[in-house]
Amino acid sequence: MKRKKLKKAEFTKIIAHRGASYLAEHENTIESFRLAIEIGADMVEFDVRCTSDRKLVVIHDSTFNDMPVSYQTYAEMNRKAEEEGFRIPTFEEVVQLCAGRIFMDIEVKASGFEKELVHILHKYCHHDQYSVKSFFDPVVYHVKKLDPKITTGLLLGKDHPGFIGRMKEVYPLRRLRQAECDFVAPFWVFSSRGFVWRMHRKGYPVYVWTVNTPGLTRKLIRRGVEGVITDKPDMGLAVRKAYYG
Repeated sequence: MKRKKLKKAEFTKIIAHRGASYLAEHENTIESFRLAIEIGADMVEFDVRCTSDRKLVVIHDSTFNDMPVSYQTYAEMNRKAEEEGFRIPTFEEVVQLCAGRIFMDIEVKASGFEKELVHILHKYCHHDQYSVKSFFDPVVYHVKKLDPKITTGLLLGKDHPGFIGRMKEVYPLRRLRQAECDFVAPFWVFSSRGFVWRMHRKGYPVYVWTVNTPGLTRKLIRRGVEGVITDKPDMGLAVRKAYYG
């Protein structure tokens, strides 16, 4: 299906990375998501993994307490987390908190639990309340096949992808088509004026991560990106307000 050429975004969204992670004591926690809602961020971004007992949890790193998340039960992880003064929320808890209050930008960190993730989203949300993205093309494709109405995106900016892998990030159009993506989410280094123009020309909105300085935020707003993902959503909101007047 031919995609429409996009015009410059009229209003760049400010997206709270792992919640208002710079303001909260711990990222990817209920506290950080509540703060993002309170300060008025447009969207909240967070990461999802699966434990050994098939609990979907909101956590960024692949390991916790020096052990892979996928090798531990949810109870085991939380016992250690509570010793450190915080709690790891389940995906279902975060969805329940955010649904209808703030748009969710959901990053799937691994494959194998897409069906459970979509089931939870169907239980609590309308399609216009969230999007799903990943660095892994098959994950994005699988989510889209489970439900074509879900807005999906491809993340760009892997560590050490090799030369060919990096070129497929700088020029991702074939990957975007094959994975049936609706948007692209590049690391800020890739988000040149030319990259944004090329993506818009082919009909793909651009959501840039992770942007934590006023100068870069302002530059990306000028380039017309659809969203800026930041640890400092209060900063992003202030820069946007000053830019648009």
